[in-house]
Amino acid sequence: MFFDGISEKARPALLYTAGSIGAVILALILTAFFLMAVGRDPISIYAGIWSGAFGDQFSISETLVAATPIMLCALGVAVAGWVGLMNVGVEGQLYLGAIGATLVALNMPNLSAWQMLPLMFVVAALFGASWSAVPAILRVWLGVSEVIVSLLMNYVAILLVEFLIHGPWQDPTSTSWPQTAAFPVTAELPHFPGVRVHLGICFGIVLSLFFAILLPLTRTGFIARVIGENQDAAEYSHYPVWRYQLIAMLLSGAIAALAGFGQVSAIEGRLRSGLSPGYGYTGFLVCWLARHNPIAIIVVSILVGGLLSGADSLQLTAKLPFATVNIVQGMIFFCLLASEQFIRKLARSRTVGATA
Repeated sequence: MFFDGISEKARPALLYTAGSIGAVILALILTAFFLMAVGRDPISIYAGIWSGAFGDQFSISETLVAATPIMLCALGVAVAGWVGLMNVGVEGQLYLGAIGATLVALNMPNLSAWQMLPLMFVVAALFGASWSAVPAILRVWLGVSEVIVSLLMNYVAILLVEFLIHGPWQDPTSTSWPQTAAFPVTAELPHFPGVRVHLGICFGIVLSLFFAILLPLTRTGFIARVIGENQDAAEYSHYPVWRYQLIAMLLSGAIAALAGFGQVSAIEGRLRSGLSPGYGYTGFLVCWLARHNPIAIIVVSILVGGLLSGADSLQLTAKLPFATVNIVQGMIFFCLLASEQFIRKLARSRTVGATA
């Protein structure tokens, strides 16, 4: 009845959008029961998160700061997803981007900002692409699961950063915390006036708009969508499947690496431990919530960034542990997977009913 006035082409997108919204609502309800079970008022907690995320200019700016690496990581996941691959390694690719940017900043301190920043950008992207090339090559030529390889490489990337900041790149003047020396001023990515929001958010928005145009309006986008939806049909049509998948994974890693570049250049000012509180994994969740839609990724990244920013303020005002945010994210992901299966069964039953 509800679908009577809706075209057949628009129904799947509408179903999946409704599923994502329903998954978030259900996750918030389940989390509310958990909060009540531990003696907390869920309404006041959710109100505090909203206030901490969007209550004033400072809160909004911090939300955008958190949303920036999430958006870039989510885009990295989406690029691989468009050709039927699942890049779970964007967290590690973020760390490799940070390593690449740090390599330039520490070894070429005399460069001007106009030379330093573009070089950091390029090297960071190359480091991220090289890291994603490993699961890509194993997947394309040997059939090894890119999910497992990219996931395991996350831990290698994090430990590589630990090795560098405890070893060859450690700042000899720092006795309290393992980190590199501070970057020169010319290595700092520009900020918007009066806030910590930096140019990295423009990378995410511009790339999202670019892909929003590329996917539906170009032959390249059409072939990518065919490969993602039906690889057998793409191979039968003599499309270069392996080439598209390899390029997509390299591009995926390069985009995720820009998140690491932004973190070390604009936020930290150096490479240090705990560079990312799981932005790559959060980006994976955002990409699924946005159904790999580049425009939706912008919106969902800001909302999830607000969740993180609001939780930070609740740690101070309500003495709420940050693990609560992880519980909410876990609930959302669980409900999202459940809604995915429910929608597929619903679509299958409708197809069978229509055929009958």
